[in-house]
Amino acid sequence: MKRYYGFIVECADRKVDYFINNQVMDEKRPDYGSIRNVFIDVKETVYVCCTCVAAYFNPKSRHYKNENLVKRLSVAYDFVRKYQREDGSFDLASCNFKSAPDTAFILKRLTYTYKLIEKYDTGNKLNEIKNKIYKIICSAANALITGGFHTPNHRWAIAAGLAACSNIIEDKTLSERCIRRMEEYFVEPIDCTDDGEYSERSSGNYNAVVNTAMIMLYEELKDERFLEYVDRNLNMMLMMIDPDGSIFTENSLRQDRGRREYPTKYFYQYLYMSQKSKKHACEFKAAAHKIIADAVENRDYSLDCLHILMLHDWMENIDIEFNKMGFPEEYNKYFPYSGLVRVRKHNITYSLIRNEKNFLYFQNNAIRLAMKIGVCYFQHRNFLAETIERKENTYIMKFRADGWYYMPFKEKPATADWWQMDNKCRELYINSFTEIVVEITDIPDGIEVRVKTDGIDRIPVRVEISLPVGGKLYSENFITETTGKGYMLLKNGDVLFTKDNDGIIISGGFAFHEFIRGGYSGDSTGEHNYILYMTDYTNFDRTITIRAK
Repeated sequence: MKRYYGFIVECADRKVDYFINNQVMDEKRPDYGSIRNVFIDVKETVYVCCTCVAAYFNPKSRHYKNENLVKRLSVAYDFVRKYQREDGSFDLASCNFKSAPDTAFILKRLTYTYKLIEKYDTGNKLNEIKNKIYKIICSAANALITGGFHTPNHRWAIAAGLAACSNIIEDKTLSERCIRRMEEYFVEPIDCTDDGEYSERSSGNYNAVVNTAMIMLYEELKDERFLEYVDRNLNMMLMMIDPDGSIFTENSLRQDRGRREYPTKYFYQYLYMSQKSKKHACEFKAAAHKIIADAVENRDYSLDCLHILMLHDWMENIDIEFNKMGFPEEYNKYFPYSGLVRVRKHNITYSLIRNEKNFLYFQNNAIRLAMKIGVCYFQHRNFLAETIERKENTYIMKFRADGWYYMPFKEKPATADWWQMDNKCRELYINSFTEIVVEITDIPDGIEVRVKTDGIDRIPVRVEISLPVGGKLYSENFITETTGKGYMLLKNGDVLFTKDNDGIIISGGFAFHEFIRGGYSGDSTGEHNYILYMTDYTNFDRTITIRAK
């Protein structure tokens, strides 16, 4: 780990530089002391101040024992205290006010900072700042005791904050209130499946947030059970990394859904758990090594964990073997809780998702395509797989829907207003059904996607393959660029899609109608994608092949 320590310090130093260059130092401004922002916000200032304190105490930092930095930190914590509400809470100015969860996130960094000063300030140079932080923590504890939450991860952030406060606050009565309130949260079980999935399925963000809370709970309460959840989740996350190093986020239930995120935020968690895990220590160490090595290679200075390493001296001394790094490159895993399949074969990954319009993603190195099936059948607009089952090297996804009409009431309703009638009680006349079965079979270098339909005939169906813009499509008869809002019907044969030296071959085209846009089905084209369509009427049995080039 020592070979990368200098880079971690450099990441911190750059954040300190940012703080110095962007701190509001005009005493007449209401946000005096804060990081300059589009609105007054406390969180960013608290987070960067924690990094500043770590750098101040680190002999390898450019800001080691920088007295000017101490003055700036003192002003910053005055700003934080000024914008703390009377009940001890803080706002997330973009949406949440007097927010216990956001107070908990702020408290996390405040308690880290307090402990850094406790550990390293042998000369009491930061004693005044330490006292300011202590008052903020004591006040914030009241907000966590009385406040509520919105989302699943909020519960554990608040519980972890309460645990940390209970070990810092000297007032025994307040400390005990923190513990009692924390225990109320533990009436609810931790929402982590045996496969390591949390409720929000947020691989790009909130998984890491919950893991941080679990680690904090372990450290504050000395209860190893909390690390079991981190161990499970990090093991699952090993199977969420695509060949280009990005995280698969398409099944997330939060705002990271569909965003291209990278696992930098998981670095210290993998490093930490490489020494704590009883099952996956080697895999976690290799993952931590890969993340930090990629950050160095890509000059990704977003890494922000110097304070963690300084609070845990043993982490700096973890021996990372030079030739052992990376994420697993071969796996085939079904996560039944969320209905997600993840398969990796070296530079190829593909993913299947239950009950999603985009039910299939295929990626070769850095290029990814998505597939959905449009079907206009009564209230249904898309193939939404209700089930996923595996038979040998094939996954089977099924969708079925009935065609229905209301029947007249047998008795006079209480109102003539249609919208007030209890239409759910009407008898339904079901006169047809449709069933779509998609079989995804693993083949060398790719997959075969077989689409079979049954039931009523003449339904226009379209297969949509979404490709990224900025690439090229090649066939025997044409070459075209994939541009935003562009589309094409593939009548037969195959096409090669390329972008940035990577390629995907799509074979098995068919086109028997041109109903691809408008109507009740909407329009899938957009600025950032190009659609390759294949169309037919029910009933049919077609196979599309997708292979890496």
